[in-house]
Amino acid sequence: MPRTDQKLGFRQLRVGIFVFAALLVLGFLIINSSGDFNPFEKKMRLKARFASADGLRPNAEVQLAGVSIGKVEDVKFLTTDSNKNANTDPTAPIQRIEATMAISREFEGRPITELIRTDSKAQLVGMSILANDKLINISPGSSDGAAVQENAILESSAAISMNQLTDTGNNLLQQINKLAVPANEILTKANKGDGTLGRIVNDEALYESLDGAVAETKATMERLKTTIDKINSGQGSAGKLVNDPELYNSLSKTVASLEAISSDIRTGKGTAGKIVSDDALYNDTRAAVADLRKAVGQFNEIAADLKIVSADLRDGKGTAGKLLKDEKLYDDTRVALDRFNAMSAKLDAILGDAQAGKGTLGKILTDETLYNNVSVTANNIATFTGEGTKLLNDFRANPKKFLRIKLAIF
Repeated sequence: MPRTDQKLGFRQLRVGIFVFAALLVLGFLIINSSGDFNPFEKKMRLKARFASADGLRPNAEVQLAGVSIGKVEDVKFLTTDSNKNANTDPTAPIQRIEATMAISREFEGRPITELIRTDSKAQLVGMSILANDKLINISPGSSDGAAVQENAILESSAAISMNQLTDTGNNLLQQINKLAVPANEILTKANKGDGTLGRIVNDEALYESLDGAVAETKATMERLKTTIDKINSGQGSAGKLVNDPELYNSLSKTVASLEAISSDIRTGKGTAGKIVSDDALYNDTRAAVADLRKAVGQFNEIAADLKIVSADLRDGKGTAGKLLKDEKLYDDTRVALDRFNAMSAKLDAILGDAQAGKGTLGKILTDETLYNNVSVTANNIATFTGEGTKLLNDFRANPKKFLRIKLAIF
C-alpha cells in the first residue's frame, strides 16, 4: 500500500472523538440498564462472617428480604486470632470466612439504615437446588435495634446446603438399611406363620372369625337401618317420640309452665318465691339457726354437767353419791325403816284400841257422855263469852255507870 502524506484534519478528528464518546455513553447505558452498575452511586460496606464459604464468591448477589441491594465485594479467610477477637461467645462455632458486602445506601427512597438494623441477620442462601452458588440474604431489623454503621459486622446463619442434605440422606439410608435387616427377619417369620403376626397372616380360622364378625356387623347395621326406618315412619315408642307433634306441644307447654313458675319465683310470688326472695325470712332463718346453735351449745354444756354428775355418782361424791355408794347409810336407812315400821305397828295398835274405846283416847273418841259434857261446857263458855261481850259493850257505851267513886270524909 503506498504511503500517503495526507494529514488528518480537525474536522475528521472531531468526528472521531464524537463517535468515541458516543460509544462510551452507549456502553455505559447498556451496562447501567441492568441496574447493577452505577459509578456515581455511593455504596455502604457491611460485613458478615460464616463458618464456611460453601460456594460464596465475590460479585455474588446481596439481597434484603429477597430484593437485590448490592454485591459481595470480597470473600477472605480469617486468621484464628482475628476470629477469637470477633467472637464473644466461646460456645459459638468458629467463623473463618468474612464477606464484605457493598450495598446501596438508599432503598426505595429511604435510607438503608432504616431497614438494616443491628438485630438483622445475614444468611447464606443457595441460588438453586443443584448448583452450589450462594448469595447473602439480609433480614430486615426491628425497631429494637439501632441503625448499622459503616463496616458493621452482622449476625449470620448458614442455610442448609446440598452437601448437608446429601450427608443427611446418606445417614438416613444407613438407618434404613439397619432397620431393613430386622424387618426382613420379621417378614420371613410372618410368612412361615411364626409369632402373632404370622398367625394373623396365615391362620385361616382368624380370617373366618373376622369374616364372621364382619357378617354380624353387616347384619347389625341392617337391623339398625330397619329400626331407624321404623322410627322415621313413626312406628313404636321411639317413632312416636320422634314424630308425634303432640309430645312436642306437651313439652313446650311444660317448658312454658316451668318458665312461668321460675318467673313467679324470681318475682317473689308464692311460698317458693318468698323463700327465695324474702330477706326477712332469710334473716329469721339465720336467727333460728343461731338460736339452734346456742341451744345445741347449752345441751352440750348440760351433757357435760351430767357427765360430771354421773362421774361423781360413780365415785360416791355428794349426797346422791353417798346414797348410791355408802353401805353404812344404806344400813342406817334400813334400821330407820325397821323402826318406822315398828312404830307404825304400834300406832295401828293404839288406833285400834282407840276405835275399840280402850284407854283415855278411846274414851274421848267413843264416850258420848264425855262428848255431851264437853258440849255443855262449850255452851257455857259461849254464854259467858256472850255476857262478857255485852258487859264490855255497856262499859264502852257508859263507862260512868261502872266508875262511880264515892268519897266520904269521916
